[in-house]
Amino acid sequence: MSTASIQSRLPDGAVLLRPLWSRTAIPLWLLSLLLLALLASVRYYAVFGPPQARTLFPLHCLLMWALPWLFLTSHGCREFGFRKPRIVFSSLAFSAIAGAACGIAVFALGFVLFGNSPDNWCVSIRDSFQIDQLRTHMSKAALFAVIVLPAMILTPIGEEILFRGFIQQAFLRRWNIFAAVYGNGLAFGLMHLHVHGLWRDAAGFHFHLVSGVLMVLALSAVSSVFTACRIRTGSLYSAMVAHAACNLALLSAIFARYVH
Repeated sequence: MSTASIQSRLPDGAVLLRPLWSRTAIPLWLLSLLLLALLASVRYYAVFGPPQARTLFPLHCLLMWALPWLFLTSHGCREFGFRKPRIVFSSLAFSAIAGAACGIAVFALGFVLFGNSPDNWCVSIRDSFQIDQLRTHMSKAALFAVIVLPAMILTPIGEEILFRGFIQQAFLRRWNIFAAVYGNGLAFGLMHLHVHGLWRDAAGFHFHLVSGVLMVLALSAVSSVFTACRIRTGSLYSAMVAHAACNLALLSAIFARYVH
């Protein structure tokens, strides 16, 4: 039996991957990395490409949503975390509180270290949404809703499917829990370098070395919290709730500090 077949099967013999993928010679861990590379390429092109490429960002989020139905069997979906959380209310409440704490911590770390300078990733996030320009056309409440609601729905669901679903489980089946948690966290942090660290202007690409590296490390730590929520309940839904609460708390703090 091939490595791919071994890694795509559950102990009871049920397959994880749909027949099209289970018949290939691609190991599950490699498939997850190929998906990560493809989705990261689309995201970075949407951010740094021509203006018309911006529409690719929500489409790439929806593609992440579709990953389970494109690649996984019903057994695979359950294995990858699409199951009811254990102790539903308390588990989801714990995840929400943990995620919100992460969002406040990320905001506080950027502000304490870098103040209002361009090295603060919170300033970069504000500028990436073009909040100052939009503020002249929209009320603060409307602008908050337009920015925060997608950030609580689109990316948390899609990214948790990719990172806590595909990558974590593929790494866990190939290596061990440490590779799954820390490899997953590093990939999560690097996926967000377009938020802060890497930027492009007329002169080309530039990189905030110190603050960019610190942001990746901070997001890797946040990723570990999302992973803990997922492991604690056995469900991706807990990680999605934590991620959504983190985005809500971080953007709320940015609005409170930088939007008037």
